[in-house]
Amino acid sequence: MNEVPHLPEDMRPVLSDFLAAQSTLALATAGDEDGRPQVAPLFFVSDEDINLYWISSPDSRHSINISDWNDVAATVYQDTWEWQQIKGVQFEGDALPVTDDDERARALALYKAKFPFVNEKFETLMAQSVIYVLRPRWLRWIDNERRFGYKQEFALQTANSS
Repeated sequence: MNEVPHLPEDMRPVLSDFLAAQSTLALATAGDEDGRPQVAPLFFVSDEDINLYWISSPDSRHSINISDWNDVAATVYQDTWEWQQIKGVQFEGDALPVTDDDERARALALYKAKFPFVNEKFETLMAQSVIYVLRPRWLRWIDNERRFGYKQEFALQTANSS
């Protein structure tokens, strides 16, 4: 198996800009109890380290699956009907609830900036909800605008997955 190169610094702005322009990720989880896969569409934000954050109920199936087994996959892609415009990112990594107050505050600020409907009306709900993070260890960038089937795979720095 070929070693996957680490994400080069010049790809970070490409990925950051792409992720900022998309609203929804598809998160794939599986439960320990039955092992059945499940995919959930979730509004998300990303930070400068390409960590992905979303807000969910701890009682949702994907949240329960994460508490059982935090190894997840996700994809973010732009909506298109033209194969030449297919562009997206696939991720593998660890998902977990954000427990650090500073990280939670940063993630919530990113979320409110991206989704302005999260305003004072939702303040109480946001304070009671769980913010989750996906810390990717691997990603695949797909860009059919370059050519059909174009993809690049990268490993993310181990500091990102700790």
